[in-house]
Amino acid sequence: MEPLRLGLVGVGNMGRGHLEKEQGLDEARIVAVADLVDRAVAEARDKYGVLGFGSAEEMIDSGQIEAVLIATPHPFHAAIAVLAAERGLHVLSEKPIAVTVSEADRMIEACRRAGVLLGVMFQQRTEAVYHRAKEIVLSGALGEIYRTTMIANAWYRPQAYYDSGVWRGTWSGEGGGVVMNQAPHSLDMFVWLGGQPSRVEARAWTRGHRVEVEDTVAATLEYPNGATGYLYTTTAEWPGENRVELVGDRGKLVVLNDQLRLYRLDKPIREDIDTNPALFGRPSGGWEDVAVEPAPGGHAQVVRRFAGAVRRGEPQVATGEDGLAALELGNALLLAGYTGRPVDLPLDRGAYDAFLAEKRAGR
Repeated sequence: MEPLRLGLVGVGNMGRGHLEKEQGLDEARIVAVADLVDRAVAEARDKYGVLGFGSAEEMIDSGQIEAVLIATPHPFHAAIAVLAAERGLHVLSEKPIAVTVSEADRMIEACRRAGVLLGVMFQQRTEAVYHRAKEIVLSGALGEIYRTTMIANAWYRPQAYYDSGVWRGTWSGEGGGVVMNQAPHSLDMFVWLGGQPSRVEARAWTRGHRVEVEDTVAATLEYPNGATGYLYTTTAEWPGENRVELVGDRGKLVVLNDQLRLYRLDKPIREDIDTNPALFGRPSGGWEDVAVEPAPGGHAQVVRRFAGAVRRGEPQVATGEDGLAALELGNALLLAGYTGRPVDLPLDRGAYDAFLAEKRAGR
């Protein structure tokens, strides 16, 4: 197929990564870049032979691209996405999709109204271990899930990281801390594998850094089917790990970094509770290490799949609605964590916008 002509908005660390990783793809090609920093545009133009523009709007209106890849700081995602959609361009956004669920709603509606696609750069979905975990969940091997756990504390950052940019670690520049910058991939994995909770109770605090936003969040979750969950994420702890546990009526699945283990019960736990004759009897079953076959993954795979969705109507890796689901959990964690009150999902958009406005005003 003819390569999808992409325009990259933002040539900072993430944008330069895309230029490097997505060179030579058959399905898509970055043909233009836009950034407010003239030097960054010039360097990209000279190194990669792309067109250069001084603003997203100028590139969007150039007629040279079919889709935008947004790699700016996330407070700018929504405005760029809506503008691109209104001009008839498809949109692929870096994570998180936006700062607030109300912004994500506007992005989704703008793309729907224009008849263009909206995708989110959740490349962890393409990693073999998570893809296999999703297959196991969908197979029904766990039965009905009644407990979830996520530990995402491999996001350690020293103070130097936050000091490297005036926007880092601020409510105005990021709209939050670990929840909005480091953990969106983890939140997506948690929702993708375990489902969206219906209620969140949380504590958000700053334990180790000189920043105005949270660097640590701990939460308990409730799900529509009565299941419970626990979530913990931080940038102020080491050693770290990425762990997801899903426990169901028929077994338990553990994702630990790049390893996958499955415990299969010989019969459902509810049945064993009712029928096991031994006073201290234990259900029978066993652990197995699940083989994970290597597969292409990463940012380039998301771009390939996005191009396939535009050209041939194939499924994307993650849609705008997927981005909204992860962000909705993230916004709920912050609202519950800072107010000390339980938060129900779907999230009250007005309540969250008011909360963030207060934080940005320093109150």
